[in-house]
Amino acid sequence: MKKITKNKKITIDDLAIMVAKGFDDVKSEIKSEIKSEINEVKKEINEVKKDVNDVKENLRITRNDVLNIGDKFVSYHTFDQLASRVNTLEKKAKIK
Repeated sequence: MKKITKNKKITIDDLAIMVAKGFDDVKSEIKSEIKSEINEVKKEINEVKKDVNDVKENLRITRNDVLNIGDKFVSYHTFDQLASRVNTLEKKAKIK
């Protein structure tokens, strides 16, 4: 604790200066904390952007894979028509 001297009297101006200095100190502390929090949020946003880009790339690859499946298989309608034709041919072959 600081000792208070009896000889020195504090004026209103002195009190105003002390209060202003206290507010300046608090202001600089808050400003420093806010900058730190902003930097942390920016880092997290960059991580989220990277994750979103990864998801977009995976989705693009998956979409291409799904679209390529159609090239490997015939449609149900085409398969059904061919099955019907084969069935008709088998019936005719058994009759003879």
